[in-house]
Amino acid sequence: MPKNVKARNPKSNENWKPHPGDKDAIFVSRAIDEYGLNLYEFRILAHVSRRAGPKSGCFASQKKMAESCGMSQRMVLEVLRVLCEAGILRKEKSPTRRTNTYRLNPGSKWKHPKELDNIRQRRKSPKTSTSQQKDKQVSESDSLESQDKSENNLLTEEELFPDPWE
Repeated sequence: MPKNVKARNPKSNENWKPHPGDKDAIFVSRAIDEYGLNLYEFRILAHVSRRAGPKSGCFASQKKMAESCGMSQRMVLEVLRVLCEAGILRKEKSPTRRTNTYRLNPGSKWKHPKELDNIRQRRKSPKTSTSQQKDKQVSESDSLESQDKSENNLLTEEELFPDPWE
């Protein structure tokens, strides 16, 4: 089992009842299925869509989402950021509650699936320390100096495009 997945509380299954009727209990659109969500993103999306009402949205706390979905709060936070940045969910600050409200966006607001990996990577990149920022500034200034030197030493047209017949 992945390290971020927690064993579910056995009490959570005590009130389980089979789905009423003969209809399918869940429908997953082809667009969602082919979008490229990982198992955590898909699980949180399913939880939000199940909990969201037409007027109220999903206002479950990250702690409750983590318990319900069997993952850490940190993973829930990360997944919610990815889903919101990808345009799948939108986060609204609640004026009356301590928790945010999450709502599903229509498919027209979703970013292209090709952007999903970039969104995930942006969230995982560590913040640079001040020493790393200084190193970056020094290397940028060095490259600017070398660029200035090369601009002063412009090549002639003959040097750029030598005559192959000579």
